[in-house]
Amino acid sequence: MGVPAIDHARLMRASGERIEAVAREGTARQQIVARRLIEDPAAWRLWEREHDQLMRKVAAAQRGGQSAALKSTAFALIQRKALFEYLSEHRLRGEARRRAIAMFYGARAYTDAMIAEHGNFVRSACSHLCSNHIGTVVMLDGAFQEPMARYEELFREYFRTFCDVSLHERDETESLRALLPYLKHQLTELRTAILAMPRTLPDLFYEARIRRPTGDTVRMPRPR
Repeated sequence: MGVPAIDHARLMRASGERIEAVAREGTARQQIVARRLIEDPAAWRLWEREHDQLMRKVAAAQRGGQSAALKSTAFALIQRKALFEYLSEHRLRGEARRRAIAMFYGARAYTDAMIAEHGNFVRSACSHLCSNHIGTVVMLDGAFQEPMARYEELFREYFRTFCDVSLHERDETESLRALLPYLKHQLTELRTAILAMPRTLPDLFYEARIRRPTGDTVRMPRPR
């Protein structure tokens, strides 16, 4: 028996509720990202507009295709947040960070590019949290758990390797350069496999844990 089609209003409602839940009870990193969005009315409105367009594409898909549309959305969001994650995880500073930003932003002013990239990360990370939640809890598709987590891990490895190769001297990265085609092939194969996966029931214990009341649980105000 298939999962009933999910309309746009429900997708947006589930997304807003997810951001509020993560801001209260998510991991430390998730809370920071969600609260930055919630506490900045301008950022919230921009996220809402962008996320609205993403969810309209999912809602417009035929019932059997909504899961595939949401998976494609999740893939894109993983890519969109990768640069800021790379900068943060590698703690790039000074000239190294400027060179990394210039690879993706060209001649745009460095400070403006960094502000834009941080905002892009916050919105993309929040939409990614929503997409995984909707796929797991609303669509009841286990592909949004372990398989999608594996794809994200592999994409980070590919993106890290790509940036390292691009930012360092050729003789320092020859072995990494040879690895890039292999990683890209793995990504393509895994993406194809995830899109083709039949729906399997997810493990919802994690969802139950993050919804468990805590001493400081309060409803976060949503900016308008």
